[in-house]
Amino acid sequence: MMRDAVIFDMGNVLIDWNPQAVYQPHFANKQEQLMFFAGLFPRMHHTAHDARGSFTDALAPLKCQEPEMVHLIEVFEHRWHEFVRGPLTETVEVLHELVDAGVPLYGLTNWPHQTWPPRPPADAPQAYDFLGHFADIVVSGQVQMHKPNDDIYDHALKQFGLLPEQAVFVDDLSENIATADRLGLHGIRFTNAKALRDELEGLGLLQSR
Repeated sequence: MMRDAVIFDMGNVLIDWNPQAVYQPHFANKQEQLMFFAGLFPRMHHTAHDARGSFTDALAPLKCQEPEMVHLIEVFEHRWHEFVRGPLTETVEVLHELVDAGVPLYGLTNWPHQTWPPRPPADAPQAYDFLGHFADIVVSGQVQMHKPNDDIYDHALKQFGLLPEQAVFVDDLSENIATADRLGLHGIRFTNAKALRDELEGLGLLQSR
């Protein structure tokens, strides 16, 4: 069976997501920042993703557990939208090529429901109009599942009406690609737009230039 649909991750594939830039002024040195992103940040990230309510409610227990880190938790709580830096325009151009080629597009993203869809900047209100090209998007925070666990892939494929062997899956994280490959999708580890386009061309989804 020919693979004729593409499932995209969002963060750092189509949308620049960079919490490091927001947090950098809060650390005295690189080592402090590395420790934070290896420790507290993933805890906040998963807590917020798994919450049905607001960031404030979800993060309140963590503030009690880590009182010396409250100021860093509040950055996540109140400034999450600043982590989102805008569309990755070169990848969006590849997406538009797929649209022009008639390839069905779907999304599968680890993204908290509280902040989906992303807020466009005031000076670029159409920044995320490309999301309108997707037939459907599964958002982890809305379905209370997340990559790289099998269940969200199974859920997405069922919702999209796709078999694994029909679809290409594009994601920037190797662990998410590993699950996709094991379940029968064709995973492409995203590194840059040119390499992605080359792989899609090799699969026959785009024409050579």
